[in-house]
Amino acid sequence: MIFKIIFISVFIILFIYSIFRPFHSIISRLFLMIGSILGVFSLIGVTYAQNVADFLGIGRAADLYLYLSLLTIFLFVTFTLNRFDELNKKISILTKELAIARKSSNKSDKGA
Repeated sequence: MIFKIIFISVFIILFIYSIFRPFHSIISRLFLMIGSILGVFSLIGVTYAQNVADFLGIGRAADLYLYLSLLTIFLFVTFTLNRFDELNKKISILTKELAIARKSSNKSDKGA
C-alpha cells in the first residue's frame, strides 16, 4: 500500500510539474500530462477507473486504459519526430556555417 501511495504521489507531482514547466512544444507537455494521468489510473484501482470511464462515456475501464495508452504512444511518436526535425535543422545550419567558414579561410590562405 505504501508503494501505491508513493507512486501516485510521484505521478501527481509530474502532472503538476507538466502544468507549470515551460515546454518548447505543447506535444511534450501533453505527453507528460497524459502519461501521468495514465499512471494514476493504473494505480487507483479498477472501480475508480470504471467510475471515470462511465463519467467519460466509455464502456469499460480497460478501454479507458487502451485509449490513454494509444494517445500517449502517438504523442511520444509526434514528440520524437518534432525533436528529430529540430535536430536536422540545427545540423543543417551548422553545416552551412562550417562550409562558409572553410570557404572564407581558404580565400584568406590563398590571398596571403
